[in-house]
Amino acid sequence: MSFIGSEKPKKFLRALLIILAAFSLCACHGLELEEKTEEVEEYTRPQAMILIANERNRYESVYSGDIWQIPVSDDDTGLDKLTVQNVKQYMEQLKLLCMLAEEQGITVTSQERDLLRQLTDEYMAGLSGEDLAYIGCDRTDVQKLYTDYYTANKLIKGITSRVSSEISDSEAKVIRIQQIGTADLKKAKAILKRVKIDGANFNSLASRYTETDTIEETLMRGSRGDLIERTAFELEEGQISNILQIGEMYYIIKCVDGYSKEATLERKSRLERAMNNQAFQAVFGPYSQEHKIRFSERFWSEIDFKEPTGSTVESFFDLYEKAFS
Repeated sequence: MSFIGSEKPKKFLRALLIILAAFSLCACHGLELEEKTEEVEEYTRPQAMILIANERNRYESVYSGDIWQIPVSDDDTGLDKLTVQNVKQYMEQLKLLCMLAEEQGITVTSQERDLLRQLTDEYMAGLSGEDLAYIGCDRTDVQKLYTDYYTANKLIKGITSRVSSEISDSEAKVIRIQQIGTADLKKAKAILKRVKIDGANFNSLASRYTETDTIEETLMRGSRGDLIERTAFELEEGQISNILQIGEMYYIIKCVDGYSKEATLERKSRLERAMNNQAFQAVFGPYSQEHKIRFSERFWSEIDFKEPTGSTVESFFDLYEKAFS
């Protein structure tokens, strides 16, 4: 996942998938905000620099510092300005999530605070002198950001906790079939007799006789919505259908994999993400419309990546994931 829409690096701000999906922070434009905004305590420059350094160094570790000179918009805005802009928008949404969490009575327990303090110590111990000089943070800044990030995740988990149990294995199941299609009913009947013979090689006969573009197809519920799909999900693995008529074509199908495990798990994950986003939006959408915030501190516009820093830290989210995944 990319913070601003590129494929690499893929692991930007991974834990808040729903936030990114809901607010499209990877887009090249900002959120549409009303003129009336709420005054909230903003993040400080050192706190913002923790994330900015993290994203800057991730890019530079893959592309080198030359990437910041590449214009990425019609007005020649550089990737550095866009990255800063997106971090700012991200932190505005993080603040909003923490406000909602407080309103819903979601707090960090003393045991959780101990874990966050340990995480803070680990992050601080990994900072070089160049990192500290560039970011300008102390452990209070780091712990504040980790605490807010944890609180936002705790809120989201509370909202979406029941989603995975709502998706049945049957709904998520992915199967594979082979098919033979012909416009000639007489030919279809002859083929059916041959494929029903014990030991007949369906794939070989399909390669020889089918008039379709493809022989093998992966199916999931709703992917076709026709007689082939309905019949395929009724077949046992290895079972062959009778002749199925769709329009002017006649089909014979065979279920070659009644449960494609890897594809099914991937589909279930996609369904869960979609339902997570739906559940999250139902709660956070109205709240975000009622509470508009926008940071106004000037330091955001003053940050650029023109000069090398010697900073290399990019572990903020990696350490968090390791601690809480």
